Amino acid sequence: MVVILKFVYVMVIFVSLFLMAINVNAIPGMPCINDVDCEKYISPVSGYQVKCIDGNCERIRI
Repeated sequence: MVVILKFVYVMVIFVSLFLMAINVNAIPGMPCINDVDCEKYISPVSGYQVKCIDGNCERIRI
């Protein structure tokens, strides 16, 4: 009985970690055409510059 409960517990943790990893990668990028569009979505942070790369806003380390 204890072995079955441990197995179920481990499976729940494993599946939840897997689902969280999938969900983190599902965050959509912020669409942009040029760098000015990104300034509307992302606030500036010191040491980083906001750029439009492949149609998505990205922070680039200066």
